[in-house]
Amino acid sequence: MRKLVVAITGTPGTGKSTFAKRFSNRLDSCRIIEINGVVERNALYSGKDQFGSKIVDIARLNRALKAEIKKADASVVLVVGHLVPDLDLRQDVTIVLRAKLKTLIRRFEKRDYPEGKIRENLVAEATDYCGIVSRERCAGTYEAETAADRGKVMAYILNLSKHVDAREPAKKAIEKMDELLKLIEAGNRFGL
Repeated sequence: MRKLVVAITGTPGTGKSTFAKRFSNRLDSCRIIEINGVVERNALYSGKDQFGSKIVDIARLNRALKAEIKKADASVVLVVGHLVPDLDLRQDVTIVLRAKLKTLIRRFEKRDYPEGKIRENLVAEATDYCGIVSRERCAGTYEAETAADRGKVMAYILNLSKHVDAREPAKKAIEKMDELLKLIEAGNRFGL
């Protein structure tokens, strides 16, 4: 059975896990692989950075994920995590979830992220790190911020999973620099 491998990525706080769970409920045969879970189960990190985030061994993570994908007994495998752009998974489709910067700030504060980590993630979102790198690795990369965009991408992949001709959603790069400039002009406390 040929598996459809779909990577779901984006800056932390963009709703990757929630989207994957909702999406999996609409698929007949699906397995979700959370990258953070694979890192934890296999101790694929060498320490922590200045913000307390794990420093992941990307080469070992690549091998572990490929093995999990191979053994997944499902027609669709959803690989979920912000590290997707840094991996070589050879996925069929990549979905890059995006969010408004002010929304991310609220979510990061709720998670008690240190200011430096908030700043780092805001810059990653504003510069579209996940989207730019994902497009270099996977021709089928789609960015989605609104519920409508997420729905179109989801419908497209549902049809792909059923081997039905589907209208491909628009491939776009969502621009966030204006949002970042407004935060800077407003004198936000994150040192941007």
